Amino acid sequence: MDTSPSDTPTSLTPRRDLLKMAVATGAGFALSALPSAKAADPAPPGTAPKPASSYKYKLNALKPQVDNAGGSVAECDEVVFPVVKNGGAAVFLLKLKPGALREPHWHPNCWEMDYVVAGTVQMTIVPPDGEADIFTLEPGDVAFVPQGFAHSIANIGSDEAIIPIVFNNSRPDDLGLSTMYGKFPAGQFTQTFGVPPSAMSAIPQPKETLIVVPKV
Repeated sequence: MDTSPSDTPTSLTPRRDLLKMAVATGAGFALSALPSAKAADPAPPGTAPKPASSYKYKLNALKPQVDNAGGSVAECDEVVFPVVKNGGAAVFLLKLKPGALREPHWHPNCWEMDYVVAGTVQMTIVPPDGEADIFTLEPGDVAFVPQGFAHSIANIGSDEAIIPIVFNNSRPDDLGLSTMYGKFPAGQFTQTFGVPPSAMSAIPQPKETLIVVPKV
């Protein structure tokens, strides 16, 4: 049978090849338009991987806002865990090296509850009437500090102390002894203690709240 050139499949081959080339070229342009991969910047303090749930947060993954030779404090509040804002709550993870001190301080806007996971610490609480309560906390112990009561936590053991602290405010305020001493005129402290100005001249006035103080 006589077959004309228009009936042979060879006449369609160039079109198929052109179509394949067009598809490949288009894919190449699309891939070239995609942004190149870039390494993630280190997480700043107070950040952690985005949680899979709005109601869950990895406290141990939170980068501490305070981190020095004495220990660290990671603050899980409404800034990093927004869901707690509606409930009026926050939890801080305090870690103290042996001999370190969570400086004397108080919270004007909340109470706190401390649970000792590891270590042995000495807790001091001074209520408005001035009768101090000093006691030891070990793993499994809980302490409660009423709102506005002055208190401190000292690691008196040989191991690192790990203490999650719960507050009934999603943005706890903190006033520390170093804050007061660093901001008030020095003469007011010497007058309060009844000593000459020279008696405290050797004590530097901190420019910021110390929060965690290493062993001297």
